[in-house]
Amino acid sequence: MPLQLRTLILFMLLAFVHVQARSAFAVAPTQSNKIQIKLELRKPILQMPTKSLSTVVSNWENYSTPLLSGVGHETHRGSAWCDYDNDGLLDLYVAHFGAFDPEGEYAGSPNQLLKNTGDGVFVDATTGTLEANTGLSHHPAWADIDNDHLPDLFLSQSSPTQYVHSLLLHNDGAGEFTDNTNSEPLSMVGMLPRGIGWQDVNNDGLVDLLVAVSGGDLQKNRMLINSGDSIFAVSETLFADEYKESRSIGWCDYNNDNLPDVYIANGAEDHSEESVRRNQLFKNLGNGQWIDVAVEAGVDDIGHGRGCFWGDINNDGYLDLLVGNQKGSDTGGGHNKLYKNNGDGTFTDITVSAGLYASFRTRCVSMADYDNDGFLDIYLVNFGGAAPPNHLFRNDGNSHFVEVGADTLAQGALPNGASASWADFDNDGWMDLFLVGGSPEAPGLGNNMLLRNANQNGSHWIEVELCGVLTNVSAIGARVSITHFNEDGSLVSQMREIQSGTGYNSGNMLRAHFGVGTSEVIETVTIRWPSGILQSTVNLEVDNIIRVVEDTVFALDCNRNCIADTDDIFGGTSLDANGNNIPDECECLANLDGDDDVDVADLLILIKNFGSTGSLLGDLDGDQDVDVADLIALIAVWGDC
Repeated sequence: MPLQLRTLILFMLLAFVHVQARSAFAVAPTQSNKIQIKLELRKPILQMPTKSLSTVVSNWENYSTPLLSGVGHETHRGSAWCDYDNDGLLDLYVAHFGAFDPEGEYAGSPNQLLKNTGDGVFVDATTGTLEANTGLSHHPAWADIDNDHLPDLFLSQSSPTQYVHSLLLHNDGAGEFTDNTNSEPLSMVGMLPRGIGWQDVNNDGLVDLLVAVSGGDLQKNRMLINSGDSIFAVSETLFADEYKESRSIGWCDYNNDNLPDVYIANGAEDHSEESVRRNQLFKNLGNGQWIDVAVEAGVDDIGHGRGCFWGDINNDGYLDLLVGNQKGSDTGGGHNKLYKNNGDGTFTDITVSAGLYASFRTRCVSMADYDNDGFLDIYLVNFGGAAPPNHLFRNDGNSHFVEVGADTLAQGALPNGASASWADFDNDGWMDLFLVGGSPEAPGLGNNMLLRNANQNGSHWIEVELCGVLTNVSAIGARVSITHFNEDGSLVSQMREIQSGTGYNSGNMLRAHFGVGTSEVIETVTIRWPSGILQSTVNLEVDNIIRVVEDTVFALDCNRNCIADTDDIFGGTSLDANGNNIPDECECLANLDGDDDVDVADLLILIKNFGSTGSLLGDLDGDQDVDVADLIALIAVWGDC
């Protein structure tokens, strides 16, 4: 190409790029599977100041808006994170219980589906069906009930009349949901369903649902078996003891036999007989039978149970158990419990030595590694007028926990609510926290808070998202394990299970998140699926979110279609211009100089090769020519990769 013509093209393109770049960044960005523009998040409402280095604290930014805080909604009760539209961004469903207006009339409060737009902003995506406007909502939980790659939603609602009942909402795509409750047994009219948890109890590839019941039908819990086509049948024997007044469900595999077990927290009043207050641990015998082993396991707590949560606090490969106990209405008791899994079917109560014995009026309990140091931390939500409202405890790595939420946004505000849920809503590898708070009077003031994690300290992380094939698509019940070397040169193992509904009225994200401290390489990632399939890979980069599809080999799924990338390429669904087994739509091919930016340097490289044939460098559309189409493709993705 003559020098004059090349120079003219360069100046024309630079002028065009300048105009296009100004235009692109003047409007809110959109999220695409092919193009992802990285922008600074909008400024937070408030950032708590960092304390002196001599005090371990936590730092958070309040990203709440009137929409997120629930203004106009009353008695916020529960929340659940899920990417309902499969755009790679976690969205949020918020449940409200309603309240009485000044005239003493009950006012139901519509629920909310809040879509994550990818720039720190959520927009209202609620349809009439999703509002569940009868109110009295408790616990929302997501799972793909029919394996159509669109997560569906179950919502437990107290049912004082025939017009108020629980709901199964089927995701039809394009933001539309259909009420597939179809009356009993899902509606549970006249009952008081509380905590819920999805799990494939018979390993048929379809998620089933366990509902904790505190009122009606002899207070028997409901195990609902999924037979497909939104049809569920009640198992009359499983977990159906009478008069237990159950409050929450915690599925797990506590004995590492790849069979789902379940812990049930029972919350009868303190004056009730111990037999109906005692929590239960049902061990899966592998033949369709479960047996309550809580007594011999040492976890048969009678402390007015509310929430429960499983997590491996000491990285020994066994899930430990956290139980939240509310102070009873007729006593001053109410100590939470932390049980260490001994690995032999028994547990040791380490509440006191762990520094967690203080008496709170706790409802929701949860775990997440908020500071990415490789150890799960603990978050407690207290109910009513308890002060301070909530507590964040940092795991010091020795099974001991230190309060780091006091005087920060993480302690919440009065009147506090009933739950909280964790998710990495901005995909930066740091776990963010949504607090569900009070607003008991109509019209609701809006006490919910979305707290962005501002504890970035240079620690590294990795997140693993799964898509089941033989296993249920949501991968509920799957286990992800990683190994990495810590700063002392010791090999460290961590493990997470994918579970839906643990805590109390809460749904944390279904990705597995790991903080790995100073480690810069993940030595191994292993996925154990309920189907029995094991997948493993080695030497992964840190600070990445990967999506893995169930396969006989370790199969990445970058374009989120639940098909291995290599199969997409081999089948012609995706192009692979540079032959690296990564679909072109998942790469930034215009980043020709490898600096993670599409800029003038890349433009010059393309112009240098303009008109050449058979050259991969600059051939962005894979047609073996570097031409105008490639110039247009480069300009379209100008900026950060």
